[in-house]
Amino acid sequence: MIRSLPAALAATLLAACATGPRGGPVAMDATPPSALEAGTPFRPEGEIFLAPARTAGTTTAYGRWRVVGPNASLSVNAQGQWGGTLKEEPLLLTARDGRITGAGVELDAWREGSSIRVRGLWRKERLDLTFSPDGIRGTPGAGCSLDLQPGEGLRWNGFLGCPGPDLLVMELRGTAGSLPDVPLPQWLLAFLAGL
Repeated sequence: MIRSLPAALAATLLAACATGPRGGPVAMDATPPSALEAGTPFRPEGEIFLAPARTAGTTTAYGRWRVVGPNASLSVNAQGQWGGTLKEEPLLLTARDGRITGAGVELDAWREGSSIRVRGLWRKERLDLTFSPDGIRGTPGAGCSLDLQPGEGLRWNGFLGCPGPDLLVMELRGTAGSLPDVPLPQWLLAFLAGL
């Protein structure tokens, strides 16, 4: 009994120091729309407006089965995969059990308290972002860094450095403002489409 206590303590300490994801994977609905649902008009549940410095900005909207904006046209196919274009490049993704995968994409999404952490490869670039009601921080890929903090109302303010810092303004409308309780991968795809 005495020997098992130090072994159990050591195992607990090792688990606490592990570098892997903490918390649970973010649930993602992979249920494809029925033929009737696929034929209904698009009604957005949330919208993300992003305006890097010296631009008018763009709004990307999402619903349960679609992400639509000037830089995004994605929908869920009959196999439950997200397909279409994002920033004029074709994209086909599988999103299940906290994982988003596809050609050049290997992302893990999990909850850490009141935050969502997304980490891995996004179009063959390292991505490591934390989304919480207190801020959005990290690296969205291509050597960039991001730091956004909530302001008044729907507005968020901060910087996007690629490599020099530029101001970035964001507005989260509808369910998009319910961080960390936002639908994935829709929210993430709409966010990345605006950067």
